Parts: sequence; structure tokens; C-alpha cells
Amino acid sequence: MDRLVGADEGARSADRVDEAARAEGLARDITAIKIGDCLLGYKAVQRRMRGGRWNHFRGRMREIEKLIRHRHGEIVPEADDGLIYVEVIAGLAFVEFGEGFVEVIAGLAFVEFGEGFVEVVLSWAARWLPWAQKAVIEEIIYERTRVRFSPLTADALGHALHLSYAERSALDIRTIGAFDVPKAKRAKLQKEKRRQRERTRKEEQRRAAGAVSRAEYLDNSLSAARPWEAFGISRRTWERRGKPMPEPMPDGAPISLAA
Repeated sequence: MDRLVGADEGARSADRVDEAARAEGLARDITAIKIGDCLLGYKAVQRRMRGGRWNHFRGRMREIEKLIRHRHGEIVPEADDGLIYVEVIAGLAFVEFGEGFVEVIAGLAFVEFGEGFVEVVLSWAARWLPWAQKAVIEEIIYERTRVRFSPLTADALGHALHLSYAERSALDIRTIGAFDVPKAKRAKLQKEKRRQRERTRKEEQRRAAGAVSRAEYLDNSLSAARPWEAFGISRRTWERRGKPMPEPMPDGAPISLAA
């Protein structure tokens, strides 16, 4: 998106444009437009950012919205525990682009919030909790988040949202932990899943190349050798007796049949 603005207006609106661009996951490149030494204005080019902390926040926010849709539908039902979603979003938004600072007065920590952070939380709450009063949302922003200005871990989010490992797996949620399975155990389970997928992939490749499974090979081999006939019994009886194999006999020696 290209646009040309006057020099004075471009300078005054630079911060506002940057803030709006961050909210949309965009980066902004500014090029001065000049004729000789005369500055005509600035050309602002916005492009989609790759990576960055804001994208991580948006990813977690989208997964929380996926969880809400799975649990409740298009809006969170009116209930006190529904406000936990706002509290989590407020904590994430503040850490990611709150642009605030912490001031310690008389041993107590007070947080000053950036304007962009407040607007993001209020807008998000209006979409997903339209029944919640603005004063209640502001209380969460200014009071509950006041003591939570450090980043939240994946497991802390999982406990806050009461997200189980089964629900997490079913929804393919990756940036939020689970309250019932710690991170170390989740890593082991994920490693085993990768191993199983690799075994399945290799098995499919062998089948495509014409190979047969070991079970099929053994079954076909037994069907040809028919070792139960050496004992004078049926295959079913032979399998019940533990699949004994006849001992090899010297050339010309008769085979001893077991009852």
C-alpha cells in the first residue's frame, strides 16, 4: 500500500501509523520524496511482517479464539468465569505491545499502560464478550494485569484456561500448554508420535516398493511348510499348543508324530 503525505502531516502521524501497522501485523518502510534539496513528503510502504513478537501474540490469540469456538460458539456465555479469557488476552497483549513501564513507589510496583494495549483488549472483549460492561473489562486491564506484567509461560496459560491435553491435541493447539500433562511429558509424547509417523511412512514406502509385512511373510511361509501335518494335527490345534516345530530328521529317518 503506497501513499504520499505532506512533510508536516507525515511527521505528526508517524507514531499513529506505526501503531496501526503493528496492530495489523504490518511493517512500514518510509522513503523521503525530494526534488533537489526540497522535501515534498514521505512515501509510506507497508508490507506484511515475517516473524516478530506481534505475530506470536496473534498466533496465541487465534488459538484462544479457536478454543472459545470449540467450547462456547461465537461468543463467550455470560458468566463470571468467562472473564478469564479477557484476563489472559490482557496479559498477553500487555507483554507483547503494551509499551508501558513499571514504577516502584514505596515498595509497590505500579504499571503504566500504553494506549494501544488498552484498545486491543477492549476491542477483543467487545467481539467475544459483548455482554461484559466496559468498566469490568477496564478493571481487568488496570487491576488484575497490574501484578502480571511478566510473560506467561505455555503451561501457565494452560492452567488459566483449564486446557486439557486431550482438548489441546484435538484442536491442534501448539502455543498453549495443558493443565494435566506437564511440558516434559508432552515433549516425550510428541517425540513418540513423530517416531510412529516415521515408522508408518517407511512402512508405506516398503509396501509401495512391493515388500510384504513380516506377519504376511510368516503366514505365507507356514502355509507352504504346513508344520502341523508333521504332528498329525490341525493348524488350530497346532497354534493352541504353541506352534511347535518338528525337529529336523537325518536323511531317510522317519518323522516322529506327536499326538
